[in-house]
Amino acid sequence: MSTPVGVIGLGPMGANLALRMAEAGLDVVATSRSHSTREAAAQQGIRVVDDVRALAGRLRSAGPKPVVVVSLPSGPQVRAAVVDGLLADGGEFVVIDTSTCAPADARSLAEDLHARGCAVVDAPVSGGPTAARAGSLSVMVGGTEADVAATDEVIGAFAGRVVVCGGPGAGQIAKACNQLVVTAGIAVVAEALVTASALGADPAAVREALLGGYAASRILELHGDRMLRRDFTLGAAARTQLKDIGIIRELTEGVVDNQVFEAAARAMEELVESGGGDLDHSAAVQIVERRAGHSLG
Repeated sequence: MSTPVGVIGLGPMGANLALRMAEAGLDVVATSRSHSTREAAAQQGIRVVDDVRALAGRLRSAGPKPVVVVSLPSGPQVRAAVVDGLLADGGEFVVIDTSTCAPADARSLAEDLHARGCAVVDAPVSGGPTAARAGSLSVMVGGTEADVAATDEVIGAFAGRVVVCGGPGAGQIAKACNQLVVTAGIAVVAEALVTASALGADPAAVREALLGGYAASRILELHGDRMLRRDFTLGAAARTQLKDIGIIRELTEGVVDNQVFEAAARAMEELVESGGGDLDHSAAVQIVERRAGHSLG
């Protein structure tokens, strides 16, 4: 691709998306609200500008309808960055929103951007910063056929799996289902490891045994390891997981009674309420330990 690809948001996901796309041969230019994240990205070789309007100007000068990848925490922040920043001085863009937000936010943004001649897909991702860096993310896409086609090349630079789930907002519905499974999975893996330890078995050995059978999962593999090592350095923040829990509840109220999910969600709520919002969401094992009166170590 000869024209630059913009990135808005340089948190753990956005920074790794930018690095991966640069390694894939795309000409990346990025920005974020935080000077520290811009500086960190620049130190890793990513071209950065000070704000979204500067990014838009750089992209407009490079050619028609450049692609912009957005990685921000919420729908309102995405709208502000795109509508009030990227489009403030005019121009047409192709927007790939990898953020996790409500489907209604994605549909509203698509309607507004289409009216301005822009293409847009909601393309939330799963796999975390490690998968973003490796180019192995699972990408759940919602958008019109034409808009999806316009984003293929860039999404392909960071995706290991791409599934088009339907029209605008459908990608966010898929991501809500993903987060439902992740929330429950973290809680049940924590309970399994604490149960093994409390009953006198080696929880690390039990985890290894479970990885060879039907209980195997990425959560058991990666987060189970984090729990055993007490490594809760930030991958995906518990606070962000709690935001996603709110989206799931809003979507399913009066539609589905997700009792297993709700039981697991309470552990994440307790973690955030107890001051663990900025820890990795695998730290929910601490709540399971507290309830059981038994620690893994």
